[in-house]
Amino acid sequence: MKKETKEKSIEHIGIGISKIIGNYTDYVLLINACDVASKRYETMENPIVLSTTQNIPEPLRLDSFEMDVQFTKEELVNEYSSDILIKIFENYLIRSISVVDGILEDLFEIILKCEDNLAESEIEKSISNAWRNDNLKNYLTNPNGLNLKKPDGMNMSFDETFMRYLELRIIRHAIIHTNGILTEKDYNRLKEFEEKTPVERKNMALINSQLIDHNKKIILSLNKMLAIRQYLDRFLMYFYNSFQQEVTE
Repeated sequence: MKKETKEKSIEHIGIGISKIIGNYTDYVLLINACDVASKRYETMENPIVLSTTQNIPEPLRLDSFEMDVQFTKEELVNEYSSDILIKIFENYLIRSISVVDGILEDLFEIILKCEDNLAESEIEKSISNAWRNDNLKNYLTNPNGLNLKKPDGMNMSFDETFMRYLELRIIRHAIIHTNGILTEKDYNRLKEFEEKTPVERKNMALINSQLIDHNKKIILSLNKMLAIRQYLDRFLMYFYNSFQQEVTE
Protein backbone atom coordinates (compact mmCIF):
# COMPACT_ATOMS: atom_id res chain seq x y z
CA MET A 1 0.00 0.00 0.00
CA LYS A 2 1.25 3.45 -0.90
CA LYS A 3 1.76 6.00 1.85
CA GLU A 4 -0.67 8.36 0.09
CA THR A 5 -3.36 5.66 0.07
CA LYS A 6 -2.99 5.03 3.78
CA GLU A 7 -3.01 8.71 4.77
CA LYS A 8 -5.97 9.69 2.58
CA SER A 9 -7.96 6.62 3.62
CA ILE A 10 -7.45 7.23 7.34
CA GLU A 11 -8.42 10.89 6.94
CA HIS A 12 -11.52 9.97 4.93
CA ILE A 13 -12.70 7.34 7.42
CA GLY A 14 -12.21 9.79 10.29
CA ILE A 15 -14.42 12.30 8.50
CA GLY A 16 -16.92 9.49 7.91
CA ILE A 17 -17.12 8.72 11.63
CA SER A 18 -17.87 12.40 12.23
CA LYS A 19 -20.71 12.17 9.70
CA ILE A 20 -22.23 9.26 11.63
CA ILE A 21 -22.14 11.33 14.81
CA GLY A 22 -23.62 14.35 13.04
CA ASN A 23 -26.39 12.29 11.49
CA TYR A 24 -27.30 10.86 14.90
CA THR A 25 -27.36 14.36 16.41
CA ASP A 26 -29.84 15.55 13.77
CA TYR A 27 -32.23 12.70 14.53
CA VAL A 28 -31.93 13.12 18.29
CA LEU A 29 -33.12 16.70 17.84
CA LEU A 30 -36.13 15.40 15.89
CA ILE A 31 -36.89 12.93 18.69
CA ASN A 32 -36.64 15.75 21.22
CA ALA A 33 -39.01 17.86 19.11
CA CYS A 34 -41.55 15.00 19.17
CA ASP A 35 -41.30 14.80 22.95
CA VAL A 36 -41.82 18.56 23.33
CA ALA A 37 -44.78 18.54 20.93
CA SER A 38 -46.39 15.51 22.59
CA LYS A 39 -46.18 17.12 26.06
CA ARG A 40 -47.48 20.45 24.73
CA TYR A 41 -50.61 18.91 23.22
CA GLU A 42 -51.13 16.64 26.22
CA THR A 43 -51.25 19.60 28.62
CA MET A 44 -53.27 21.87 26.32
CA GLU A 45 -56.63 22.66 27.92
CA ASN A 46 -58.66 23.84 24.94
CA PRO A 47 -59.62 21.49 22.11
CA ILE A 48 -57.89 22.10 18.77
CA VAL A 49 -57.81 20.66 15.27
CA LEU A 50 -54.55 20.76 13.30
CA SER A 51 -54.82 20.87 9.51
CA THR A 52 -51.92 19.64 7.38
CA THR A 53 -52.81 21.78 4.36
CA GLN A 54 -54.61 24.85 5.67
CA ASN A 55 -51.58 27.15 5.54
CA ILE A 56 -50.23 26.04 2.14
CA PRO A 57 -50.15 29.10 -0.18
CA GLU A 58 -52.53 28.82 -3.14
CA PRO A 59 -49.75 28.78 -5.80
CA LEU A 60 -48.16 25.77 -4.07
CA ARG A 61 -51.28 23.63 -3.75
CA LEU A 62 -51.59 20.40 -5.72
CA ASP A 63 -53.00 20.64 -9.23
CA SER A 64 -55.16 17.55 -8.93
CA PHE A 65 -56.71 17.18 -5.51
CA GLU A 66 -55.61 18.62 -2.17
CA MET A 67 -56.42 16.17 0.63
CA ASP A 68 -56.55 17.79 4.03
CA VAL A 69 -55.65 15.57 7.00
CA GLN A 70 -56.76 16.87 10.39
CA PHE A 71 -55.73 15.86 13.91
CA THR A 72 -57.30 16.50 17.30
CA LYS A 73 -54.97 17.17 20.21
CA GLU A 74 -55.46 13.59 21.45
CA GLU A 75 -54.48 12.24 18.05
CA LEU A 76 -51.45 14.54 17.96
CA VAL A 77 -50.23 13.21 21.31
CA ASN A 78 -50.44 9.68 19.89
CA GLU A 79 -48.75 10.64 16.62
CA TYR A 80 -45.82 12.40 18.27
CA SER A 81 -45.29 9.71 20.91
CA SER A 82 -45.52 6.65 18.65
CA ASP A 83 -46.17 6.80 14.89
CA ILE A 84 -43.90 9.75 14.09
CA LEU A 85 -41.16 8.34 16.32
CA ILE A 86 -41.21 5.08 14.35
CA LYS A 87 -40.82 7.08 11.13
CA ILE A 88 -37.84 8.89 12.65
CA PHE A 89 -36.22 5.59 13.66
CA GLU A 90 -36.79 4.19 10.16
CA ASN A 91 -35.42 7.29 8.46
CA TYR A 92 -32.43 7.28 10.78
CA LEU A 93 -31.56 3.75 9.68
CA ILE A 94 -32.13 4.57 6.00
CA ARG A 95 -30.04 7.71 6.19
CA SER A 96 -27.27 6.12 8.27
CA ILE A 97 -26.77 3.18 5.91
CA SER A 98 -26.82 5.53 2.92
CA VAL A 99 -24.16 7.69 4.59
CA VAL A 100 -21.92 4.68 5.26
CA ASP A 101 -22.47 3.40 1.71
CA GLY A 102 -21.25 6.77 0.46
CA ILE A 103 -18.26 6.73 2.81
CA LEU A 104 -17.16 3.30 1.56
CA GLU A 105 -17.76 4.13 -2.10
CA ASP A 106 -15.72 7.33 -1.76
CA LEU A 107 -13.03 5.31 0.04
CA PHE A 108 -13.01 2.89 -2.89
CA GLU A 109 -12.52 5.82 -5.27
CA ILE A 110 -9.65 7.24 -3.19
CA ILE A 111 -7.88 3.87 -3.18
CA LEU A 112 -8.36 3.22 -6.90
CA LYS A 113 -6.97 6.66 -7.77
CA CYS A 114 -3.96 6.18 -5.52
CA GLU A 115 -3.16 2.52 -6.18
CA ASP A 116 -4.23 1.71 -9.73
CA ASN A 117 -3.50 3.39 -13.04
CA LEU A 118 -7.13 3.41 -14.18
CA ALA A 119 -9.03 5.71 -16.50
CA GLU A 120 -11.79 7.78 -14.90
CA SER A 121 -14.42 5.71 -16.71
CA GLU A 122 -12.98 2.50 -15.25
CA ILE A 123 -13.01 3.98 -11.74
CA GLU A 124 -16.64 5.06 -12.13
CA LYS A 125 -17.59 1.58 -13.33
CA SER A 126 -15.85 -0.04 -10.35
CA ILE A 127 -17.63 2.25 -7.90
CA SER A 128 -21.06 1.70 -9.49
CA ASN A 129 -20.50 -2.06 -9.13
CA ALA A 130 -19.02 -1.85 -5.63
CA TRP A 131 -21.87 -3.78 -3.95
CA ARG A 132 -22.26 -6.42 -6.65
CA ASN A 133 -20.72 -9.82 -6.00
CA ASP A 134 -18.80 -8.45 -3.00
CA ASN A 135 -16.59 -6.41 -5.38
CA LEU A 136 -15.70 -3.77 -2.80
CA LYS A 137 -14.89 -6.27 -0.04
CA ASN A 138 -12.91 -8.47 -2.44
CA TYR A 139 -10.80 -5.57 -3.68
CA LEU A 140 -10.02 -4.42 -0.15
CA THR A 141 -9.05 -7.85 1.16
CA ASN A 142 -7.73 -9.94 -1.74
CA PRO A 143 -3.96 -10.24 -2.34
CA ASN A 144 -4.53 -8.98 -5.89
CA GLY A 145 -6.25 -5.91 -4.47
CA LEU A 146 -5.38 -3.86 -1.42
CA ASN A 147 -4.90 -6.96 0.77
CA LEU A 148 -6.12 -5.34 3.99
CA LYS A 149 -5.89 -7.44 7.16
CA LYS A 150 -8.28 -7.49 10.09
CA PRO A 151 -7.14 -5.17 12.89
CA ASP A 152 -4.85 -6.65 15.53
CA GLY A 153 -6.78 -7.93 18.53
CA MET A 154 -10.04 -8.36 16.59
CA ASN A 155 -11.62 -11.80 16.29
CA MET A 156 -14.01 -10.90 13.49
CA SER A 157 -12.72 -11.34 9.94
CA PHE A 158 -13.38 -8.89 7.11
CA ASP A 159 -15.88 -11.36 5.64
CA GLU A 160 -17.88 -11.47 8.86
CA THR A 161 -17.61 -7.72 9.36
CA PHE A 162 -19.06 -7.10 5.90
CA MET A 163 -21.82 -9.66 6.52
CA ARG A 164 -23.03 -7.71 9.55
CA TYR A 165 -23.16 -4.53 7.48
CA LEU A 166 -24.90 -6.23 4.54
CA GLU A 167 -27.57 -7.36 7.01
CA LEU A 168 -28.36 -3.72 7.76
CA ARG A 169 -28.52 -2.98 4.04
CA ILE A 170 -31.16 -5.72 3.77
CA ILE A 171 -33.11 -4.11 6.63
CA ARG A 172 -32.96 -0.75 4.85
CA HIS A 173 -34.27 -2.36 1.66
CA ALA A 174 -37.23 -3.86 3.56
CA ILE A 175 -38.14 -0.51 5.13
CA ILE A 176 -38.05 1.29 1.78
CA HIS A 177 -39.54 -1.32 -0.54
CA THR A 178 -41.72 -3.75 1.44
CA ASN A 179 -43.19 -1.67 4.26
CA GLY A 180 -40.69 -2.93 6.82
CA ILE A 181 -41.43 -6.62 6.24
CA LEU A 182 -38.68 -8.93 5.00
CA THR A 183 -39.37 -10.84 1.82
CA GLU A 184 -38.73 -14.58 1.85
CA LYS A 185 -35.67 -13.98 -0.33
CA ASP A 186 -34.15 -11.43 2.04
CA TYR A 187 -35.05 -13.46 5.12
CA ASN A 188 -33.24 -16.44 3.60
CA ARG A 189 -30.20 -14.25 2.93
CA LEU A 190 -30.12 -13.36 6.62
CA LYS A 191 -30.34 -17.06 7.47
CA GLU A 192 -27.39 -17.73 5.15
CA PHE A 193 -25.37 -15.05 6.91
CA GLU A 194 -26.15 -16.65 10.25
CA GLU A 195 -25.00 -20.04 8.97
CA LYS A 196 -21.69 -18.50 7.89
CA THR A 197 -21.20 -16.88 11.31
CA PRO A 198 -18.93 -18.73 13.78
CA VAL A 199 -20.82 -20.54 16.55
CA GLU A 200 -19.46 -18.28 19.28
CA ARG A 201 -20.87 -15.18 17.56
CA LYS A 202 -24.16 -16.43 16.09
CA ASN A 203 -25.96 -14.22 18.60
CA MET A 204 -24.58 -11.26 16.62
CA ALA A 205 -26.35 -12.33 13.43
CA LEU A 206 -29.21 -9.92 12.79
CA ILE A 207 -31.74 -12.71 12.32
CA ASN A 208 -31.25 -13.57 16.01
CA SER A 209 -31.77 -9.99 17.19
CA GLN A 210 -34.92 -8.27 18.44
CA LEU A 211 -34.85 -6.12 15.33
CA ILE A 212 -36.97 -8.75 13.52
CA ASP A 213 -40.17 -10.26 14.95
CA HIS A 214 -41.73 -13.68 14.22
CA ASN A 215 -43.68 -12.17 11.31
CA LYS A 216 -40.42 -11.00 9.67
CA LYS A 217 -41.33 -7.38 10.46
CA ILE A 218 -38.67 -4.82 11.35
CA ILE A 219 -39.19 -3.48 14.88
CA LEU A 220 -37.34 -0.27 15.73
CA SER A 221 -37.01 1.71 18.96
CA LEU A 222 -34.73 4.31 20.51
CA ASN A 223 -32.46 1.65 22.02
CA LYS A 224 -32.20 -0.12 18.66
CA MET A 225 -31.36 3.20 17.03
CA LEU A 226 -28.58 3.65 19.59
CA ALA A 227 -27.32 0.11 18.93
CA ILE A 228 -27.17 0.84 15.17
CA ARG A 229 -25.24 4.04 15.88
CA GLN A 230 -22.76 2.12 18.04
CA TYR A 231 -22.36 -0.63 15.46
CA LEU A 232 -21.71 1.76 12.56
CA ASP A 233 -19.07 3.58 14.61
CA ARG A 234 -17.36 0.26 15.36
CA PHE A 235 -17.69 -0.81 11.73
CA LEU A 236 -15.86 2.28 10.46
CA MET A 237 -13.30 2.03 13.26
CA TYR A 238 -12.57 -1.51 12.05
CA PHE A 239 -11.46 -0.02 8.72
CA TYR A 240 -9.66 2.85 10.43
CA ASN A 241 -7.59 0.47 12.57
CA SER A 242 -6.93 -1.83 9.64
CA PHE A 243 -5.42 1.02 7.64
CA GLN A 244 -3.52 2.29 10.68
CA GLN A 245 -1.58 -0.98 11.03
CA GLU A 246 -0.69 -1.25 7.33
CA VAL A 247 2.95 -0.90 6.35
CA THR A 248 3.41 1.48 3.40
CA GLU A 249 5.80 1.21 0.49
